[in-house]
Amino acid sequence: MGVLKDNMISEMKLRNFSDKTIEAYTLSVQSMAKFYMRSPLLLTSYDIKQYFLYMLNSGASPSKRYVAFYGIRLFYRIHKKEYLMQDIRAPRRPFVIPPVLDQSEIQNILMHCNTLRYRAIFSLIYSAGLRISEAVHLKITDIDFKRNVIFINNSKDYKSRLSILSSKESEILKKYIHRYQPTTYLFFNPKDKSKAIHTRHLQSKFRKIVLHCGYNSKYHVHTLRHSFATHLLENNTSIFYIMKLLGHSSIKSTMVYLHMQRLDFMKIVSPLDNSSISLDKNIEIRDKQLSLLCA
Repeated sequence: MGVLKDNMISEMKLRNFSDKTIEAYTLSVQSMAKFYMRSPLLLTSYDIKQYFLYMLNSGASPSKRYVAFYGIRLFYRIHKKEYLMQDIRAPRRPFVIPPVLDQSEIQNILMHCNTLRYRAIFSLIYSAGLRISEAVHLKITDIDFKRNVIFINNSKDYKSRLSILSSKESEILKKYIHRYQPTTYLFFNPKDKSKAIHTRHLQSKFRKIVLHCGYNSKYHVHTLRHSFATHLLENNTSIFYIMKLLGHSSIKSTMVYLHMQRLDFMKIVSPLDNSSISLDKNIEIRDKQLSLLCA
């Protein structure tokens, strides 16, 4: 699949696909080609449908089948053979509410960071609602300490935006910069200051801290971003402001956080509590009557 793969990668780069999406889509087409041991251009609509049935029967997750569908469809669209996919429907992805840390858990995680470097990184991701990829690509010039603003350039879908720099985070970052003396990237690779720290390194470090704290392994670095948005919503911040801070193109993406608020913070009163209905009347009398009948 060498030439076909290279052509697909070139097309996706021209369409501004992210590196992560490029990798996932090309892998999906490669996996199908490997399954049939022949070029995907030689497959029929029936073959493609059978491959998705194989994925379903072999226990592939809905998310994996969802990515495979769009990756394979794009491949055939590039080669003017999209008609091969016209009778195949995209699998539905189940809606799953992502986990959220409460503030005491975040406090505990940050206190278990064994260096100022990790405390600065993870507290920044939480305090500004950053994606991990955005955090690692920040440069010193992206931090405006006077205005308490963070410039996020060329983020997802190559968009740029501003986010907030909290006062507490500002102090941590000043100490971090004084101690580590970054030159270009704010969070640099320990082995090479000219390169950004690797996302996998941070994910691995965060996982170790979470397990050391005794928390569920379902928490990952992106959970800090989810927690940022949820905590803002619980503090009555406008969902439209949250949408802008997160860099979402559609309000639908931000609406998921409405499902993640703690019910006790929302102060919702049950209609039963707001009614004049009484559940106590005649209970004792009825219970006594039943006791006499059972005696």
